[in-house]
Amino acid sequence: MNPEATENSLEESSVTMVDILQEERELEEEYNAVLGASDEDCCTYSKGAIKRQALYSCLTCCPEARKNLEKCAGVCLACSYRCHENHELVELYTKRNFRCDCPTERFVRLHHCLLNPGVVTLQAPNSENLYNQNFQGLYCKCKRPYPDPERTSEEVMLQCTVCEDWFHLHHLDVSASAAKIAETDACCEMICGDCMQKHAFLQNYTGLTLNALDEADESLANITVTGDTSLREDHDKLHSDLDKSISDIMNMGENEGEMANEKVESSDENAAIVEDTNDSGPKAKRQKYDNEQKSVTENIEDIPKSVKSANGCRRPKGEGDYQKGATFWSNDWREALCQCCDCMTLYKTQKVEYLVDKEDSAKLYEERGKRRGATNSTYEQGIRALASMDRVQQIDAITEYNRMKDKLKEYLQTFAASKKVVTEADINRFFEEMRNDKNADVGQPYFCR
Repeated sequence: MNPEATENSLEESSVTMVDILQEERELEEEYNAVLGASDEDCCTYSKGAIKRQALYSCLTCCPEARKNLEKCAGVCLACSYRCHENHELVELYTKRNFRCDCPTERFVRLHHCLLNPGVVTLQAPNSENLYNQNFQGLYCKCKRPYPDPERTSEEVMLQCTVCEDWFHLHHLDVSASAAKIAETDACCEMICGDCMQKHAFLQNYTGLTLNALDEADESLANITVTGDTSLREDHDKLHSDLDKSISDIMNMGENEGEMANEKVESSDENAAIVEDTNDSGPKAKRQKYDNEQKSVTENIEDIPKSVKSANGCRRPKGEGDYQKGATFWSNDWREALCQCCDCMTLYKTQKVEYLVDKEDSAKLYEERGKRRGATNSTYEQGIRALASMDRVQQIDAITEYNRMKDKLKEYLQTFAASKKVVTEADINRFFEEMRNDKNADVGQPYFCR
């Protein structure tokens, strides 16, 4: 084989330091998103239930949890490092309104939280904590672990905003086009089909879902437009109306005092606004949805919006076109949820009042973690450490880095030549050899000769 061709092949298939640093940065961003906003030094038990934090389930300390959900326990990030090191931990991503179980009687084995030395005896279990099958290491309707050792293809999983379980995309009982929506940047939150049925009031808001846009696209895709652009204009208007629907619902009721003396327009007059020969078309559906949102209430100008009476409810009436399956929502859909007295009572009764909390979403939690991590990244730490060195130390550090880079490139090229996969053990072996070489170079100091 041509030596030059071999060298070119090695260059193309080898892993460079740029690749490694890029992968390191991506891993660090992922770490910051999930863990960056959680406390890694102090147990959060004393803080009570945390709105959202990274959690772990310890199956070493709670072996009965594998078969009995009532025996599960969750620990915070700091306790996973200090109190449960080398234990069998199930990573739970984040959970809302959870209090660390580490210092409590949830742990059947002799155990004391190392981060709460003042707590001599185990505390009573946290009665408000919620536990699902994730604490047993199981996910989705298929009740399989993640990652699934029997799965050979990529696993796409989404977390339900309400029950916080994780689901395989292909187990969500949605159309192929809706599944594509789930993978777009526009989709920020998902609510599984079971939660949509359990909390039926959510069905009133399905006109705001990304699924609604998808259905409109599908219906228009089946229409042949010949010369007349009116249908396309209807399509564009529908998209525009749906984009504005959240703000429309939020603004309803704000001018109720001024509207109190106006007459309610009849449903016939409302229906006559748009002429649509197809009663089931997207234009008619949108008009029906708009009509259902309109309401005129008594003058309650002096009453805060959050405690308005049922007459001031801004929740759309009816269940819209919802049938079954999961729904996908944009980032600001929660802003449209009515916060009148009756609706707030409903949320509290169904224990979903967190839906109107602006700081509840996992997306905001991740953004906080990224911002926090950006100010304390490995790269920034390295720059600060380098700046604190004197000139001679800086030169030594840079020289050592270049030596390590050349050695690593040479080491990885052997894998590229043999087309072998680089494993974690291979990388650990490389750095062990680097340490041994460094120790071997240490001899009698030059100034002692």
